[in-house]
Amino acid sequence: MAISDIFPGESSSHKGVNDIPAPRSDATVNAPPPEQHKRVADFVREAPNARYTFDSRRNADATDAELCRITPEGGRSCIKLALASASLFKSMQSLGFYCALPAEPTRTHMECTRIPR
Repeated sequence: MAISDIFPGESSSHKGVNDIPAPRSDATVNAPPPEQHKRVADFVREAPNARYTFDSRRNADATDAELCRITPEGGRSCIKLALASASLFKSMQSLGFYCALPAEPTRTHMECTRIPR
């Protein structure tokens, strides 16, 4: 039984479920450029268990970001990257970090901590 048998007047050019294009791979959405991801990975490798932060509001669509970590002395160590915040978020996730906004609603920076394995 064809769809035209159920709904008279329906065109036979109706696309079926099998004609829907496949969704884009998540790997291509907000993927960081390889050279920038390498810089993030190298920076994180220096102190893998540190807490990392980056500002998510200020850098919504801009292609410059600053990734920082708290040092044992209480200071900050940072690097500047040519990444939008969504790409930096994805890069940190791929390195085994959980990134989220802090609990305080007025804060807009992302906090990233390593997921224990």
